Amino acid sequence: MADDTRQQQQEQQDDQVTVSSSPGQGQHRRAHFEQALSFTDLATANSTRSNSPEPLTTPTLAQSYGSFKKNLSFKSLRELEAKEIHKHVWRKGKRDDPHHRRHKPLDLDQLLAHAIRGGSRSFILGCSLRAGVNLLLALLRVTRKRRLQPALILHALFGADTLRFGGMLGAFSFLYKFVLHALRLGNPNGLEEYWHAALAGAVSGLSVWAEKPSRRTTIGQQLFVRGLQGNYNILKSKGIINIPHGDILLFGISCAQIMYCWLMAPDALPPGYRRFITGASRVAEPCLPVNLSTTRHGIFDPSEARKSLFWKGGATPQNTTIIEEYCRKGELGDFGPRFAPCAVVHPWTDTCSFTAVDRWQSVFRWMFPVYASLHIIPPILLRHKVFLKNPQRVLLKSALGTLRSCSFLATFVTLFQGLVCAQRNVYYAIHGRVPEWMEKIVLHRFFYWFNGFGTCLALFIEEKKRRGELAMYVLPRGLEALWSVLRKRSYVPFVPGGEILLTSVGMGMVMSTYTHEPAMLSGLVRSILYQIIGHG
Repeated sequence: MADDTRQQQQEQQDDQVTVSSSPGQGQHRRAHFEQALSFTDLATANSTRSNSPEPLTTPTLAQSYGSFKKNLSFKSLRELEAKEIHKHVWRKGKRDDPHHRRHKPLDLDQLLAHAIRGGSRSFILGCSLRAGVNLLLALLRVTRKRRLQPALILHALFGADTLRFGGMLGAFSFLYKFVLHALRLGNPNGLEEYWHAALAGAVSGLSVWAEKPSRRTTIGQQLFVRGLQGNYNILKSKGIINIPHGDILLFGISCAQIMYCWLMAPDALPPGYRRFITGASRVAEPCLPVNLSTTRHGIFDPSEARKSLFWKGGATPQNTTIIEEYCRKGELGDFGPRFAPCAVVHPWTDTCSFTAVDRWQSVFRWMFPVYASLHIIPPILLRHKVFLKNPQRVLLKSALGTLRSCSFLATFVTLFQGLVCAQRNVYYAIHGRVPEWMEKIVLHRFFYWFNGFGTCLALFIEEKKRRGELAMYVLPRGLEALWSVLRKRSYVPFVPGGEILLTSVGMGMVMSTYTHEPAMLSGLVRSILYQIIGHG
């Protein structure tokens, strides 16, 4: 009987809620919930945005289904415009807004409803984003071929790539929300421990299984380095560690490994990334196998070296004579010093100094359209209000950023190739005049590693806030190249499912930082995670 009485009292309280006004008014307002909520009100009620610091109570599956059934009418569907859908699928605000409050399920039923709702929303968001990117690429392809292919458009919108990406984000959101709140509900004191977010993030890393195997490694690398970045920033904020120009040094170490592998262990780099470096280097491609063979084995294929004579614009008369003599001696067994001479590297110019100038302006012009798009289009699309208010300032800032980025990459390429040419010139200057062991130091292949490290000086040209992002871009490539070299020499074991493990470790670090110290992550990472999972 006591239980029945308490249940009736609870139902009466649920039917009628009294909300007190400010003390000065002395009035009361009543909010009745006998009528069904509209779609807009329902979505707002489930939103994570609120002006109250109190935690939200998650509706159960039965309550969600009941509200949906009551509102499933033609009139409600007509009112559900695309603008309203966009408003509730794409979150507004920021992760560190103090007025936000979190959903906190009180039992297993509410937990399942919260996780399923979050996973479904992330699935729709992921599919929409990937379909939009695929559609843009498909339209660009159509404009080049001037022929519309319906199958291509359908594949871009509903293909396996779209579903895989959406499935990965949906599974990530579901697993994270479910595990995080399940750990809290299972805690005797009902509170969330510091390590809960890390464990939930590690479990949610299994969602990368939905993606193609070729993409899992890239995703795992990015999450791992972002996790390291967040932990480093936390330690730095607490005064535990502080490395001056740490982004410059990290960029240099990563590029050192990348550029060394590009010349001495090309199989350690992904083919697409290797082709990009070769195209940006502005060298005659036949010089790469010649330099690799003669540096490692002391021999080279003369027919491969002769290909430099006809590379692109062809060789100058002076370089033609040098290359022919170099190949003739190679055919007789005299392979010379253990490197490809400068005439084979840049056969279209006679001097290394003029090559530096030619290479700088060539790379600058090559990358100008790319960097112009990256610096001009996003501010116009994503910050259109600021652009309309002061277009001259936005365009001037974008133009300056374009010039700095193009100058950075052009200087990067010129520095590395200049140091390579300097190695050759130093050897010719000291050959026969110094002890043999000094010549071997100059000819050592690890000289290329230090050349790659020297390219970090070019990063000072870039804007300071972009230096960290560029370091985070090259760090995964450097770690992958190092791991490939160590794996090839059997210095490290083969790890089955290593990309899954890497993703889980990285996601654990990222989600722990996102939950407890969100300001320690970059703004880009915070924005992405906020759109996917909100506040958890």
